[in-house]
Amino acid sequence: MESGIPGLLYKLALLVVIAGHIFFAYGQWFKWPKLCEKLTNLVGEEVEKTAFLGRSFASYNFSIGCGLLLCMVFLDDVTVEAVVLIFVVATAFVGAKGTSGNSILLLRLVPAAVALLLLIVIRLF
Repeated sequence: MESGIPGLLYKLALLVVIAGHIFFAYGQWFKWPKLCEKLTNLVGEEVEKTAFLGRSFASYNFSIGCGLLLCMVFLDDVTVEAVVLIFVVATAFVGAKGTSGNSILLLRLVPAAVALLLLIVIRLF
C-alpha cells in the first residue's frame, strides 16, 4: 500500500465504505419495515412478507464490511480467506433459511462450507 497522503486518503475512503456497509446491515436487519417502505413501493403486509430479504441483505452487507475491515487490518491472507468464507457460509445459511428450494443451499452454502473445511484441513496438516 502506498504511504503518504494518497495512502491515508485510501484508508479513510475504505473506512467510509466499511461503515456504510455495517450501517446498512443494521438498518436492513433491525429497521427493515421503515427501510423497505422508504426504498420501495411496498407497504403493510407486503413489507412483512419481505422481512427475510432484509435479513439476507443485512448479512451480505455486514459480511462485506467485515471482510473489507479484515483485509485492511490483517496481512495474513489465509486468516482473511477463512473469515470471509465463514461469512459466506453464514450469509448463505440466512439466505437459504428464508427462501424456498435448495438453490442457495446448494450453490452458495455447500461450496463455501467445503472450501472452508478444506482450508482448515490444509492449515492443520
